[in-house]
Amino acid sequence: MTEETQEPTNNMMSYVLGGILVVAVVAGGYFLKPKTSNQPAGGQTATPTASPTPGAITKLSCDTQYYNPVIGFAKYFLSVEGADTAGASEVTCTTTVTQENKVVATEKVTVPLSANEGRGGLVFKCSTPALELKPTIPTKVDIKLEDDRDATATCSTLFALPKP
Repeated sequence: MTEETQEPTNNMMSYVLGGILVVAVVAGGYFLKPKTSNQPAGGQTATPTASPTPGAITKLSCDTQYYNPVIGFAKYFLSVEGADTAGASEVTCTTTVTQENKVVATEKVTVPLSANEGRGGLVFKCSTPALELKPTIPTKVDIKLEDDRDATATCSTLFALPKP
C-alpha cells in the first residue's frame, strides 16, 4: 500500500496567493493612511487670523483684480473691484490685455457706484465680457479707472491663466 500525497493545484495556489495579497493591501492602506490629530503639532493651539480689511476710502482706487475662467474654453472674464469717494456716480474701467508683448484685447465698461458705509465711500466692480486668451503664458492686465468727476487711477497685474 502506497501513500498518496495530494499536490496543490494551480487553483488552490491562486486562492492562497490572492488571500495574502488582499491582506497585504488592506494592512498597507491602514498603516500608510495619514494620522489625524485634534492637537496641532508642537502642542500649540491654532489662532485664527483675520484677513485685512481695506481702510477708509480716500480716493478712486483698485482694490482687487482677478479672473474667472469659462470652463472648457480658453475664455476668461477679467474683473476689478475698487472704491471711490462720495460725489461720484459711475466709473469707467478700460481694460487692456497684453500677451507676448502684443495688445490682444481692450474693453471699456461703465458701472454705477454703490454705497459702502463700513468704509465711508462708494465701491464698484467692473468685469469684461469673456475674452479669448492664450492660457499658461504671462498675461498683463492694465486697468485705467475714470469716474464722472474726472478722477483717474490705474492698476496692473500679471496672470498665468489656467488651461481649460
